[in-house]
Amino acid sequence: MALGKVTTEDRFSEELEREHEIRNLKETVAALREALERQKAETAQQVSQAVAEAQAEIRELRATVSEMRMELERRKAAGEEAIQKLSAQGAEESRQMQAGVQALREELERERARHAEAEQTERRDHRDVVKEFEKTIHEIRGNLEASHAKK
Repeated sequence: MALGKVTTEDRFSEELEREHEIRNLKETVAALREALERQKAETAQQVSQAVAEAQAEIRELRATVSEMRMELERRKAAGEEAIQKLSAQGAEESRQMQAGVQALREELERERARHAEAEQTERRDHRDVVKEFEKTIHEIRGNLEASHAKK
C-alpha cells in the first residue's frame, strides 16, 4: 500500500468499517435506549408502588386518627357523664346534710324550749315553796307571838 494512493478497495474497506461502526453505534444507542426505557419503566413502577404504599399508609393513618378522635369523644362524654353523676350525688348529699342540720337545729330548739319551760316551772315551784315556807314561818311567828303574849 502506497501512502499517496488510495484505492477503491481501501475506500470500500473504510466505508465498510464506517458502516460497521455506525451499525455498532446504532445498536449501542438502541441497547442504551432499551435499557433506559426499562429503567424508566422500573422507576415508574417503583414510584407507582411507593405512591400506592404511601396512599395505603395515609388511609391507615386517617383511620387511626378517626378512631382516636372517636375514642377521645367517647372518653370525653364518659368524663362529662361521670362529672354530672358526681355533681348530682354531691348535690343530693348536700341537700341531705342540710336537711339533717335543719332537723338537728329544730331538735335543739325544741330541747331549749323544753329546758326553758322546765326551768320556768322549777322557778315557779321554787317561788311557791318559798312562799309556802314564808307563810308557814309567818304563821309560826304569829302563833309564837300569840303564845308569848298569853304568858
